[in-house]
Amino acid sequence: MMRRFSPWCLSLLWLLAAPVSSALAQVTVVEVIPLKYRTAEQVIPVIQPMVGPEGSVSGFQGQLILRATPTNLEEIRRILASIDTAPRRLSITVRQDAQIDRRLREAEVSGFAGDDRVRVFVPGSGATSGGNVVIRRGDDRLRARVLDSAESGADSSTQTIQVLEGNSAFIRTGESRPVPAREVRRKVVGGQVVEQVVESVEYREASTGVYVWPRVTGDRVILDVSPHRDSFSTQSPGAVNVQRVVTTVSGRLGEWIELGGIDQASSSQDSALLGSSNRSTADRRRVLIKVDELR
Repeated sequence: MMRRFSPWCLSLLWLLAAPVSSALAQVTVVEVIPLKYRTAEQVIPVIQPMVGPEGSVSGFQGQLILRATPTNLEEIRRILASIDTAPRRLSITVRQDAQIDRRLREAEVSGFAGDDRVRVFVPGSGATSGGNVVIRRGDDRLRARVLDSAESGADSSTQTIQVLEGNSAFIRTGESRPVPAREVRRKVVGGQVVEQVVESVEYREASTGVYVWPRVTGDRVILDVSPHRDSFSTQSPGAVNVQRVVTTVSGRLGEWIELGGIDQASSSQDSALLGSSNRSTADRRRVLIKVDELR
């Protein structure tokens, strides 16, 4: 005998079945996907939004462990196919240039001049370098000295390092030099303060290096870069000249990108009796970087 349901009962059955259908639609499955080129740390931030609130993702030994709905898994596989590709091989070249120009000009007159009653003496600096002209007449002697010297020095450092796209790299070279050190130690002996001078040797390091993290999009590259260049001073023994740059830049592959530079100039002038001197120094430094893709 066929049993008939009233419309009210049919409506009740539909309401009870709706949550069951909705629950079946939200069923999640677990899948392990091996990665070919990228690491789990690199791809998880990209696919995390596609996992959904009911799913999860983690990495283990070059694999992704996913729990998501079948629909979300299909979308994640499609995304992985486009991002899990071989990273580009990059060659990064950093060039640090320094140009220092110094110039010294001096002019001076010195000597004896006068007669039997008055004698005038103009002292000189005692230096003998430069062009000298001596005029004599009897006991009179005048000396004119002119010095014009120029010194120019250039120093360039180039470092090249290879790195895979998305990874950071660091390279450094340098040297250590012994520097004499002196320390005065004081102690109390028999109620009196006694000083003792201790001579020793310290080693100071001057290095040149660069830290860089490149990210490539098409033919453009974004770089987090921090180059440094130290050099021993020729003016002050034991002193180290320090050059540092920390910046983020972008540019095209194969083109030089200027990270920064220094352009300093100083001059001084001294005047004395029948003499003068003029000193000037110009210091120019530049740091450039270039990224090439290796095929």
